[in-house]
Amino acid sequence: RIEGYQADLSLMSEVRKLASEISQRHQVLHGLLNNAGTFDGDYTGSRTVTSEGNETSLAVNVMAPFLLTSLLMVLVRNSGAGRIIITSSGSLGCGDSLDDLQCERGWSKHKA
Repeated sequence: RIEGYQADLSLMSEVRKLASEISQRHQVLHGLLNNAGTFDGDYTGSRTVTSEGNETSLAVNVMAPFLLTSLLMVLVRNSGAGRIIITSSGSLGCGDSLDDLQCERGWSKHKA
């Protein structure tokens, strides 16, 4: 059975709430598909920061799937053969700046 859930993945508090909701409904997950992403933060063409202080693209594209997967890992392991699938976009390789993950210097929609 496949179920879908909704949450604002730019906010880690929402990701934690989502994981809690899933954990309350299920003891086992046979599969987890992380298929969220944004190319331009909030699509304004400028750098945006969430209410939690994270650059929007970083929060949605990196932090949210990592946190959600980490919080649900025990349920996937409970299946004995669970699978995790994480999708990516065509903007892969646009030049990660490990010294500026929040894109505070030189933000662009490609860099974010």
